[in-house]
Amino acid sequence: SFSNAPNLGWYVPVGHNEGKQLPLKQVLDSLQPIFESETIPKIAHNANYDMTVLTRYGIQVNNLAFDTTLAAHIGGRKTIGLKTLALEYLHIEMPPMSDLIGSGRKQITMAQVPIEQAARYAAADADVAYQLHAIFEREVKEKGVRATLNAIEIPLVPVLVRMQITGVTLNVELLDQMSEKLGRQLSNIEATIYQVIGHQFNLNSSHQLGDVLFKELKLPPTKRTKTGYSTDASALEWLKQVINQGTVDDVDPKALQVLDQVLEYRHLSKIKSTYVDTLPSLVNTSTGRIHTNYNQTGSATGRVSSNDPNVQNIPVRTELGRDVRKAFVTHNAPNWSLLAADYSQIELRILAHLSMDTSLLEAFKNGQDIHTTTASSMYGVPMNEVVPNMRRIAKIMNFGVIYGLSPFGISQQTGFTPEEGKQFIETYFGRYPGIKDYIDSVKTYVNKNGYVETLKGRRRYIPEVHSSNSHVRAAGERMAINMPIQGTAADIIKISMVQIQERIDALKLRSMMIIQVHDELIFDAPQEELGELKAVVLELMPSALDLAVPLEVELKTGYTWGDME
Repeated sequence: SFSNAPNLGWYVPVGHNEGKQLPLKQVLDSLQPIFESETIPKIAHNANYDMTVLTRYGIQVNNLAFDTTLAAHIGGRKTIGLKTLALEYLHIEMPPMSDLIGSGRKQITMAQVPIEQAARYAAADADVAYQLHAIFEREVKEKGVRATLNAIEIPLVPVLVRMQITGVTLNVELLDQMSEKLGRQLSNIEATIYQVIGHQFNLNSSHQLGDVLFKELKLPPTKRTKTGYSTDASALEWLKQVINQGTVDDVDPKALQVLDQVLEYRHLSKIKSTYVDTLPSLVNTSTGRIHTNYNQTGSATGRVSSNDPNVQNIPVRTELGRDVRKAFVTHNAPNWSLLAADYSQIELRILAHLSMDTSLLEAFKNGQDIHTTTASSMYGVPMNEVVPNMRRIAKIMNFGVIYGLSPFGISQQTGFTPEEGKQFIETYFGRYPGIKDYIDSVKTYVNKNGYVETLKGRRRYIPEVHSSNSHVRAAGERMAINMPIQGTAADIIKISMVQIQERIDALKLRSMMIIQVHDELIFDAPQEELGELKAVVLELMPSALDLAVPLEVELKTGYTWGDME
């Protein structure tokens, strides 16, 4: 469906089961020159989807001029669906898709919808997108985010489309072996728990597990839920910590063993169901690869998210997570290899730039390990006398500042009491006064303006800071502190992706960008191109945004994502 003027739309029928329509090849041959024209601008709502479909038919869309989804998102809107925007901005109530195809068992496909009905629905979509374009064109200019939309978000669309189409090769046999092994481990854990408790119960039932923990083992109750007391991971970790601290009297010796076993069971079960058993089913039968969907509007901070599968949630620091990553492989070993490029401590570097804290700036400029430096400063010992536990606590503090860690939060992660956590925060801000000033300035700004921005002008509205509820207000302030940091990191990696893909194309390299996970990019490259690709990455990623401290990038290579060095 198309529109090039308000209240006007056309529909070209090509795939209906009945009715007068045009041959698909004739339509594609006619439209391809328009879509691929560098001079004819295109406007879309969620262009990623349309461009991905067209790419599968051999059509590359050029000159994407505007995307109303991206415009709504970058301006700080939380709801960006076409029907919602149509009602709010144009006062047009668009019928839901279910009016057209039904729902549940009686749902039909678009191919079964009569052409006249499909035409009205589809033409309205195009017309509304066209009308919203004019509105959002003004809005992004007024909010000062048009340049960011032009320079980052719109150029990123074809890069993500290409990554989605390219996909990633998966070692299904390895995952099948993992599934069998995990199945045996889960059975063994179940048997051990039942033996310790003395009877069987449903480990996956929160209610039955709660009865075992709180009634039989008489552990202190966690937060209440509708069915009893919480048995989620955070509640169980809290219980474990309480027992280890010795603050609970007369704890059954079985309790800690059962808690450890349940947490291990949960971890293994989640990895097995979410990745090990699911990933093979997502392999496309025609390409032999998995094709994750990347979403530019899935996060309020601007981070790209992924789904089907979500490659960004595979645990990084656990052995099991690394084993899952070993199933992501180069498509042609040993002639090709994977290259991983990861920004080093990018959020702390952005914090140094935003806060202009002298000590933090100095540490990064001198190439010091920031967590060791912080530990040295807070504990008052030379850097060469910092022991691992000091560095661990300093790391919790450094990243905790970005996410608004409270004294209670610190106590949960470190084993300190909340009072000790409070003292540590005061000591930390005493060492880094610039960070304290930055945090205070963000709170003042968001309370006055109702929003915060990244260095590139991406905006997030945070009405929570004006809530009458103190907990909601505090949560809003934590969002406000974090967003300019995490959002700027998101902008930086997006700029890198656009620039690197442009360079790969200009050099006519066969290397392919295949995965993006937060601050990391993964490429699949021929061995003979690795040197050139590394040079491109090391030139463009550190220079994506000019900060007061250098951006550093770590490179690793290997035949699998889990075996890289």
